[in-house]
Amino acid sequence: MSPSTFRRHFLKQLGLSFSAWRQRACVVSALAWLIAGKPVNEVALSLGYDNASSFATMFRRVTGQPPSFYHPA
Repeated sequence: MSPSTFRRHFLKQLGLSFSAWRQRACVVSALAWLIAGKPVNEVALSLGYDNASSFATMFRRVTGQPPSFYHPA
């Protein structure tokens, strides 16, 4: 299957592009770690982000809140 065919089928079946699906999957994992108290920087690195800033930007775009909102004080 060609990459373009895969993208088309993925979008048709899930209603999301692969990158949008991946971002949401990362947010689900991140939420569990953040609620458990894992530091934002460690969560970002665990999910393959180069730094906490790029992770936080994606997280806020998807959830509408910064990662610190879900991290216990």
